[in-house]
Parts: sequence; structure tokens; C-alpha cells
Amino acid sequence: MKRVGELFSAIIDNLALTETQKQQADSYSRLLSEWEDLMVKNGIAAAAAHSRITRLDKGIAWIEVDHPGWKQILHTKESKLLYDFNYRFPDLGISGISILLRR
Repeated sequence: MKRVGELFSAIIDNLALTETQKQQADSYSRLLSEWEDLMVKNGIAAAAAHSRITRLDKGIAWIEVDHPGWKQILHTKESKLLYDFNYRFPDLGISGISILLRR
């Protein structure tokens, strides 16, 4: 079974985008694919199954969680996650994180 990031990447390859747009789309695809790895690196591996990045908008990474406890845990790792986002995906220009409870 393909990961979301791989599917997203396949779709992007078929669109008529500028090179910069393709680079950003590729970085976003990698971010989605590496979400679980980022959670493991930050000592919260179990959070990967309970959270997901839903969008990037104006430099903000929007993350949804399925329980208030996971929201709190991710808040404690917010600065580390932001650092990792900018280290691994500098061209995305992520400057903040918003963590929301999924309805």
C-alpha cells in the first residue's frame, strides 16, 4: 500500500507546475511521508497514528489530532518539531504550528 506522500507526489508529477512549485510540492510530499519518522525522532512514536498534517497555509503547519491528550503532547514538542520542519524542509518556510482536535 502506498503512503499519502507517495500518492501526492505521483499526482504532482502530472501537473503543469513551475520548478519552484514542484520543489515545494515535493517537500510537502516528503513531509507527509516522513511524519512517522519525525514522531519517532522526537520520542513520541505513538503520536504518528493519532495525528496528521492536514495543510500548510501562510507558513503554518496545521496538525490534527484525534484526542486532547495527543494535542497536549504535541504542544510539548512544538519547538522541536518546528526546528525539524525547517531543517528537513527549508523551502516550505514553516514558521509556526497549529494543533487542532479533529471533529
